[in-house]
Amino acid sequence: MPSQRGTAALMRAGLILAAAILVVRIVLEQLGAPETVNNIFGVAWLYFVFPILFALRIATAGAPGPYKALLKDLFFFALYTRLMVMATYMLAYRFQWQAPRFGMEMGGNVGPEVTPLMGLLVIPTRNALIWVVAAILFGMILGGITLFAKRKSRPAAA
Repeated sequence: MPSQRGTAALMRAGLILAAAILVVRIVLEQLGAPETVNNIFGVAWLYFVFPILFALRIATAGAPGPYKALLKDLFFFALYTRLMVMATYMLAYRFQWQAPRFGMEMGGNVGPEVTPLMGLLVIPTRNALIWVVAAILFGMILGGITLFAKRKSRPAAA
């Protein structure tokens, strides 16, 4: 049970961080900050860090089925973060935000040819699904390597 509380706390912290990053990015985009600055504030960066953190937490707890636990954590982290991003795309369509990432040229949902169904549902859902799958695959690679390395180092430490 302690490992579940530990990963839950880590998940909660990651989701709070993701929400803060999203708010900062939207504010910067609306203020007209350069795209290079806006790209620093992206949820995608978290997909490099949190798989490793989840794997370390799981390895430290020594729970059975660490890869299954990692997959579950990654699924929910990716799902929740992409739902937050999906909401920003829906708002972007509603208010016709002009940040480049929302433009049709970059796979976004803002443009004169976008219908309400496409702008509010189809494009945000498509983007979320693609990112959830990519984040899980990438996270399983990074987290899996971390679990493997921790597992290999455990007998030497004993």
